[in-house]
Amino acid sequence: LARCRTKGGRIWKARSSPMASLQPTLAEGVEAHACRAKALLEGEDYEGAAREGSRALDILPDLAVVSVVRGQALLSPLLDRVMGADGDRLTVCREDFKAAYEAFRLARVMDPNNAEAAMELERLSELLKRLPDGANPSAEEADHAHAHDHDHAQDNGITLEEVPAGDEDEATGLDVIVIGAGAAGIGCACTLTMAFGLDASRVLVLERGESIGTSFRTWPEEMRFISPSFNQQGWTKSFDLNSVAYGTSPAYTLHAQHPSGKQYASYLAELAEAAKLNVQTRAEVTRVVPVEGAFDVHVRAGGAEGEPREDTLRARFVVWAAGEFQYPRESCCVAGAELCMHNSRVRSWASLPGDDFVLIGGYESGVDAAVNLAKAGKQSTLLSSSATWNVQTADPSTELSPYTAERLRDVTAAGFSPRPRLLAPLRVVRVERVEGGGFHVVATWKAAEDFQVSQHRKTLAEIGGATAGAEGSEVVVHTPQPPVLCTGFEGSVAAAARDLFDVADASDQAKGCLAGAPLLTAEDESTKVPGVFLVGSLVRHGELSFCFIYKFRQRFGIVANAICRALGRDISARALAVENCRKMNMYMDDFSCCEGACGEAC
Repeated sequence: LARCRTKGGRIWKARSSPMASLQPTLAEGVEAHACRAKALLEGEDYEGAAREGSRALDILPDLAVVSVVRGQALLSPLLDRVMGADGDRLTVCREDFKAAYEAFRLARVMDPNNAEAAMELERLSELLKRLPDGANPSAEEADHAHAHDHDHAQDNGITLEEVPAGDEDEATGLDVIVIGAGAAGIGCACTLTMAFGLDASRVLVLERGESIGTSFRTWPEEMRFISPSFNQQGWTKSFDLNSVAYGTSPAYTLHAQHPSGKQYASYLAELAEAAKLNVQTRAEVTRVVPVEGAFDVHVRAGGAEGEPREDTLRARFVVWAAGEFQYPRESCCVAGAELCMHNSRVRSWASLPGDDFVLIGGYESGVDAAVNLAKAGKQSTLLSSSATWNVQTADPSTELSPYTAERLRDVTAAGFSPRPRLLAPLRVVRVERVEGGGFHVVATWKAAEDFQVSQHRKTLAEIGGATAGAEGSEVVVHTPQPPVLCTGFEGSVAAAARDLFDVADASDQAKGCLAGAPLLTAEDESTKVPGVFLVGSLVRHGELSFCFIYKFRQRFGIVANAICRALGRDISARALAVENCRKMNMYMDDFSCCEGACGEAC
């Protein structure tokens, strides 16, 4: 079908319409499957009956197309009456639109992925709010489908001609503003629009950087994803561990198993373009203010050529997806931290001035720094609170990844030079500038560690490390270069959104990953400011940390469903969206399958 416009309204012209000739065939096919399903059910072949029933339901997307065409055919003459072919104003009421609305709604129920039905429902629902009630049997449904907390027009004689172009969005605002265009922000926006059917123009993604995936673009050149990408979709129920949208794969897009930051940013940008997401870059959020059942989001927007300007955007809901990498933990770790540099500030380990470094922190970022420095021919001494290279847990969030451990084995193997020096368990006390040049890093030995090694796992102990000193004794390590803090990240909530989220503290019996974590409802909504949701690596539930993409992407559907429910979206359409997300392993509301091993390393 091809849409055309005329002076008098809209008409629909068929390029080809096989539906009429297919109707008997489709009907016969459904009837045949239904009969077989009934016979199998009576014969107690439940699996066979379910299979035949599923085959009968394969027709639903085709029927959804037919239902959309029917709705458009019913809608076109009504729009002619609203607009008036000769310019005269003709008043109609909501009752007149009931049949068209039901046709579009039915199409969405039969096929939640039918974008045309979603678009028609969106536009028709907004139109109905501005028409007189009449008998008004469909008014409640229209308001339910778009429950924006804004005043509706009160003049019962209002028509579309009285609503100037652009005023509608200004009055109603956006449905959702997503803050951050990284993995979590782009992934959640895709779920809201592609899986749950929100209009992409009413879901705005704000990114303070120059482009989508700014945080990934600022990774050190040598840094890679520790979780491997592999395009196994089509053969298993799972899919690429680093994908943020079902049906996509960084491995396929980039042909890389462990993508660099820049590579992954390009994957996110291509995904956003393919999904037609509404993304605004160079837009830094300065404040989020609850107002009248919505939020005013204050933005400092600027470009390379002009002065920054202050804008205020309104949205029903806010999704915080600003992540961690741009908010490093630099000032709260040790005395003298201001003399150090954080590993996130390094653009390339190979080009970093100097040949001898002290690294403070021994989890993924610290070991990654040691490995990359060694491969660049530079010496390093790593000071860690725990010998993470010997930690074995069931949760991959709290032990070194196989990718990192394998690379550490390579650079600590006999014959490799320069081999990094590994010191643990140590508590770094302070950093001092030395009068003659360079820096002293002062630390004390902690109690000896007793590692539990599984009989079914290969021990990493051969990586070794220096022999620990007596508990409480002091060790001083000198470095000619500023020490490198590999101490993790404060995160965007703690740094920029404390007014939107309560955080766990001693009164919440917080420990491990929960310490300082944002407090959330079961749907990842802020317990402090309802209507604000959190997605990404900062999400915590109990002792479970959602710090990898393959973990936190499974919560996108939870957030999207909660938002769409509050927006009054059709319950049947939401149920189908939820079910589709479950099938894609993108809707985790049951944590019984997860193991929590939250601890200091996280």
